[in-house]
Amino acid sequence: MTQAFLPVLVACCGALAAQDATATLDLALRFDNRPVAARVYVTDAAGKPHLARATVTYSRRGEDHSVIDGGVAIDLPPGKYKVRAEKGPEFHPAEASVELRAGQTTDVNLELARFHNMNEYGWYSGDLHIHRSPEELPLLMRAEELNIAPAITRHLGGSRPPQLPYPDKHLVPVPGGNFGSLQNQEVERLGKGHGAVVLLNTPQPAGADMSVLYPMELEYCRQARAQGGFVDAEKPIWKNIPVNVAFGVIDAIGIVNNHFHPRAVMAEAEKWGSMERDQPVYQTPAGFAQWMMDLYYSFLDCGFRIPVSAGSASGVMPSWPGYERVYVHLSGPFTYQQWFQDLKTGRSIATNGPLLKVYLDGQPPGAEVALDGPTSSTIGIEAHSQDRLDRVEIVFNGQVIRRFSAGGNAVFRTALNLTITEPGWLVVRCFEPAAETIRYAHSSPFYYLRGGRMPVKKPAALKWADYVRRLAKSVDPADYPSRETYEKAQATFAEAEAIYRKLAR
Repeated sequence: MTQAFLPVLVACCGALAAQDATATLDLALRFDNRPVAARVYVTDAAGKPHLARATVTYSRRGEDHSVIDGGVAIDLPPGKYKVRAEKGPEFHPAEASVELRAGQTTDVNLELARFHNMNEYGWYSGDLHIHRSPEELPLLMRAEELNIAPAITRHLGGSRPPQLPYPDKHLVPVPGGNFGSLQNQEVERLGKGHGAVVLLNTPQPAGADMSVLYPMELEYCRQARAQGGFVDAEKPIWKNIPVNVAFGVIDAIGIVNNHFHPRAVMAEAEKWGSMERDQPVYQTPAGFAQWMMDLYYSFLDCGFRIPVSAGSASGVMPSWPGYERVYVHLSGPFTYQQWFQDLKTGRSIATNGPLLKVYLDGQPPGAEVALDGPTSSTIGIEAHSQDRLDRVEIVFNGQVIRRFSAGGNAVFRTALNLTITEPGWLVVRCFEPAAETIRYAHSSPFYYLRGGRMPVKKPAALKWADYVRRLAKSVDPADYPSRETYEKAQATFAEAEAIYRKLAR
């Protein structure tokens, strides 16, 4: 053999060796004996994730998965692997360990099992904060058993360039068909800004001409509602929340939100411009959730009626669509419009884990009870978990009036009579055991009304009046386009403060 042919022979042998060193994982996903879409994790013996490149994949800060529709063949180096399929909070995960051998194809069949079907009980799920491609969403919705998933395609604030308008029709198929040209938008100004707000189902785009503090989020909320849109406050920790709540421009608030991730809590809230935490207990994962709830409760204590919602910010955060989701109990057949209409009326439960259903005298959250004297009501509570439940609590006017240990079980059920003697609001919440993250579910309130009105706790109203005053003093005129816009904002702050002081009286 001549030296001229030697490099060619070596190259060919190298290619054959590389081919022999490849193994194939032929994965099939099934539910109820049918192919199904799911989120899949493939990790080798060292814990390194491997993605199926021919599918929709996602990698964000330790969250590495492929979304597979029925099945896929993945070429991998020979070795031992763990394959795990997950499909939203209503299914048990399925997993298998496998050893792949060079030059061979190994079949792995994973059968997912559903342990609870919320749709069968009239509860339909949605994620109000998604930054994924609209083209991906039909598959992602099926993979997570998610009913509603509006994609935010216009994200304004900071140095972000305005994106293209939303397509002329919804790319996500939903009952009711095409709703025309609707924008789903987020206005987000962090740091010196006062936070974010999510504007859904708005025909017209929000203006991109803004400074760090002007126009105020209040103006964007008003514009969205004037167009028939839906305003989600995103989370209760933003500085803009007390102003927006005072003027009644919020349709829901994300009490379970994108700071809670599958394996961690993003507790650096103040770094991004949130309110300051005023209690050390709020620093832990469970305490961070308590902070969300306590802020929310303080607005209920001012007499405001605000439903709970949830959103994952998938596309930005290390979570998948529907990790945070809100279930809405529908008062009619499931359509896109019906879902948002019933969310506005407060028929909702937000969660990032437990499946919670609550009824007061047979009615879902949002129901009103006329209180002319001591009133007895029957409350039914049912909770399910993929793993374990820690406790279930009934909260009335900010105080836990019943606490039930779930004993580490995956299912909790109870029905009991409650006698309520004063007006106010009542919510139910449940928790899985706290670890590096916290998974919990929280209902919108039931309302006990006297003379058709909610009571106001004076300390809560004065707290927010004082807060708005401090916020107005903290802003720098240089962060406004002109002295005129600064003065206009100051007038808005003063009006919001006056609303809270009037409530306190």
